[in-house]
Amino acid sequence: MIFADLQTMGHALFLSLVAGTPLLMAAACCTPMKKTVVHFLPLAAVPALAVALTAPVGLVAEIGWFFMGGRMGLDEIGRIFLCLSGFIWFLASFSSRSMLKNNQNQTHYLFFFLTSMCGNFGLILARGLLGYYLFFALMSFAAYGLIIQNGTEKARKAGRIYLILVMIGEVALFTALIILVHSTGSLAIDDIAGVIHQPLVFALLFIGFGVKIGALPLHGWMVPAYQAAPIPAAAVLAGAMVNAGILGWLRFLPPGLTSYPQGGVFFIAAGALAAVYGVITGLYHKQAGAVLGCSSISQMGLITVIFGLGLVDHEAGLHATPVLILYVVHHSLTKSSLFFGYDLAASRGRILSHLQVAAILLPALALAGLPLTGGAIAKSAFKQLTVTLGEPWYGLSTFFLPITAMGTTMLMLHFICLLRDTEKRGNSERAGSGIIFTVSFIATAITLWLWPAAGFFVSNSLSWTKFWQALWPVAGGCLLFLAWRRFFIREKQTLDDVKKQTIFDIVLFRFGNLLQEKEWQTQQQGRFISYLSGFVPQLRRSEKIMGRWKVVGLSYLLLCLCMLFLLLRL
Repeated sequence: MIFADLQTMGHALFLSLVAGTPLLMAAACCTPMKKTVVHFLPLAAVPALAVALTAPVGLVAEIGWFFMGGRMGLDEIGRIFLCLSGFIWFLASFSSRSMLKNNQNQTHYLFFFLTSMCGNFGLILARGLLGYYLFFALMSFAAYGLIIQNGTEKARKAGRIYLILVMIGEVALFTALIILVHSTGSLAIDDIAGVIHQPLVFALLFIGFGVKIGALPLHGWMVPAYQAAPIPAAAVLAGAMVNAGILGWLRFLPPGLTSYPQGGVFFIAAGALAAVYGVITGLYHKQAGAVLGCSSISQMGLITVIFGLGLVDHEAGLHATPVLILYVVHHSLTKSSLFFGYDLAASRGRILSHLQVAAILLPALALAGLPLTGGAIAKSAFKQLTVTLGEPWYGLSTFFLPITAMGTTMLMLHFICLLRDTEKRGNSERAGSGIIFTVSFIATAITLWLWPAAGFFVSNSLSWTKFWQALWPVAGGCLLFLAWRRFFIREKQTLDDVKKQTIFDIVLFRFGNLLQEKEWQTQQQGRFISYLSGFVPQLRRSEKIMGRWKVVGLSYLLLCLCMLFLLLRL
């Protein structure tokens, strides 16, 4: 009996240290010990890695004193997400420590960095609804402090956009969870998983977690936030925290337990649009962080498509879940590696060598599915999923996957070109940036090849047919990028130069350029452009009005009242 009690206490302590260590270190930032926290920053992620690598699957601990009773545990999916997040936070901690050397505002960054880490780790282990929501909200709102760290007007604007969407997502998620608790009478996530009685709950869960992954039309925060946040913070935003949305869907809409064909089609359509939208918008950005943000929108769109395929029926869900997790691991490692490569270029005092550029190019093209990379394995798994599900999904994938691969190739080559420009403006070199990138590069290159769960997809990707299917879209994307650079890029006339801000400006700008390049431009077309231009000032004024805090606050209040009305109608 005593041994059992000690074992239970040991498990509770072991799991509590995962989120407790960064939380205690964040609290230390508010004490005279704050100057020493930065030196031990990487230790905050060590308990998470230790639990992910050593704790047995199925480990559960009841923590009665925590937030009205807490329950934490580790399942197979949680282990993968915890190991992945812990590794990225660990590398970002070293990068942050190097960045904060001689920084006067390091306490602000450390507090929000550690608080976000606590929330990220806690929501992965949480098995009770209240604890899950607490950690999810903690991570979401703490990330705001990372986005506004630089204190510029651009950073504050990005923070406002992020905060507005986060509040919308939190209200939607909270409402959905209340409805689920009312339906099941339980606060355990395992009891709630897969219980979807009405489209309203499905829509609320899509909004609540869709904000986190940048799903259309909830993507507006992602690009500004990736630009504004310090690069180590952007790396964890893109590689670790964004996965909270995917994990939320897996927890509450688990494929295999949830069968909702109409919802699955909605996920597929929204994901496909995001995959294309991210590429198109990314090609017109002139900042490397923004391009990576657009890439995340596109890649999260592909993951959303896979999740939607898993909702078509129960059998499809069983096949889709391993493919989904494989894609999440591939994207997280690759995207964080690209951010650390970006950090290497931005922080050096000299130009990157050809070998370093090639090393950054490899994970970039892996996102597009370059043969013999993790991307080829992930694309092969996606293709195999559609083969298993049959028509119409297989037929649609035969042109959708190559198109997105070509678009991603163009986007990543655009990123590399911007990176070469970034390195010319780099500051003095930060210690360890090369080592951090090297470690992330190695993890990206070998993880899927050595992961036993990916064994079938690895062997499948090595067949000649799969090799060719992975190669030609990347080669085609390279040719399209060269053509795009030759015929559509103008050094002295870009969207950034004329400070375009709205979608209406973008349409006018591109349409106006097209007319100027054609000799057959007529007077009537000129009048039409002038007519459209007359609406731009009005649209800009409307956009500013909608961005005022009074309007946002009133909209938020109305949204809360609507949610309350819906709850009263249940």
